[in-house]
Amino acid sequence: MHPSRRRNRTLFTRILDLLASDPGIVAVTLLTIICIYFIDTITPLGEPVWLLYLIPLILSYWSSRLYAIPAVSLVTLFFLIGGFLLSPEGIPVTQAILNRFTFFLTFICAAIILWIIRRRQITGSTIF
Repeated sequence: MHPSRRRNRTLFTRILDLLASDPGIVAVTLLTIICIYFIDTITPLGEPVWLLYLIPLILSYWSSRLYAIPAVSLVTLFFLIGGFLLSPEGIPVTQAILNRFTFFLTFICAAIILWIIRRRQITGSTIF
């Protein structure tokens, strides 16, 4: 390919390159967490909006930083708890606590599995 052709990229490819970079992934992940939190706080308890918190965890998988998945999972868990506390009442609170706690455990397991897989990819190790 001729070198001048590489410099004449379209706006769309520049935006995609920016979003695929590490700061772009961080920005999209933070924006996603905030949007999901906003939706979580305005919907009543019992609506499974909290399932959307898996999206930022999956987005953090593409970051080149080893600590991205644990950091995103901790921040997301705080937002998950905050969303529970600020949501209007819909179903009985005990049932909502059980639903959120089940997702809490599932989320932690998913984060650990993703982190182990990503750590192996970044470090190139085959040892657990």
